[in-house]
Order: sequence, then C-alpha cells, then structure tokens
Amino acid sequence: MIRAAQARAYRAQRLVRLMLYNWALGALFGFAIAGLIVASNVAGLRELILNATPMWLPLLALFVGFGSTFGGVVCATAVMLLQVDDKADGGNGRKSPILLPAFAFARARSSI
Repeated sequence: MIRAAQARAYRAQRLVRLMLYNWALGALFGFAIAGLIVASNVAGLRELILNATPMWLPLLALFVGFGSTFGGVVCATAVMLLQVDDKADGGNGRKSPILLPAFAFARARSSI
C-alpha cells in the first residue's frame, strides 16, 4: 500500500516538473517572439512603446501577454502528448469507447 502511494507521488512530481519545464520553455519562446516584434517594429509598435510616458508598462504588457500565452500553449501541448499507460485500466483490456461522428444523409426539399 505504501509503495503504491509513493509511486503515485513520484508520478505527480514528474508531471508537475514536466508542466513547469514546458511552461518556462514556452514563456522564453514567447519573450523571444515579443522581442523580435519590438525589434522589427511591426506595425509601428516600437515607436508607440518608445513614445509612451511610462515605457515599461506597454513592454510589460506585451512580454507578459506573449510569455503567458506561449507558455500555456507549450505546457498544454506537452500534457496532451503524454503517452497513455496501458496498465491504467487494471490490465483487463477494457478501454473507454471512442466516440466518432455518425453521418446521416438528408434529402433536400424541392420547394421551399
């Protein structure tokens, strides 16, 4: 019983580590993209930021926005691409059913 609890705790630690690592990686990528946008002056954004009275405020908004968005996308992608454990169902071979759309043909009316 204790081994099962330790194994669950270890898996949870690995998952949290995976999420934090991927979030940080995505945030760094977002910061790099935001820096490239400011450096290349897309849509005159650099002039707008440089002419703002508190220049740090639009820079903070841009970098935090890009960092959190890209961090969330990379983290969610990493979690969704995790391998499925085949032993999670107890080894009895039963899996949950896959729901597929059912297409039905409909006749078009000749008059409205």
